[in-house]
Amino acid sequence: MKTKIIHLNNKNANKIFFRDYSADRTDNAEKIKIMKEILSKAISSELTQMQRVCLIEHYINEKKQKQIAEELGLNASTVSRHIASARRKLQNIASYYLNTA
Repeated sequence: MKTKIIHLNNKNANKIFFRDYSADRTDNAEKIKIMKEILSKAISSELTQMQRVCLIEHYINEKKQKQIAEELGLNASTVSRHIASARRKLQNIASYYLNTA
């Protein structure tokens, strides 16, 4: 499977990183920038190849889980589990850095 390089920007990174975060609802640009860098590295190093592909296809390329499943020859529930697992990993990493900041 060919790896696709995705460059994070404000529009696409927020789809993954800040959907459930910002407990205090403040807009702290520096903290957001740092968190994007941390999670960008985590996507590259902490996720499995399949988690990374499913996460990027779903959130960045805005594909439905069923479409991703068809393209990868997987069951839609398998794609859903890969995405959920990837999100949990990223949320755990984010919460660690949010709690230590």
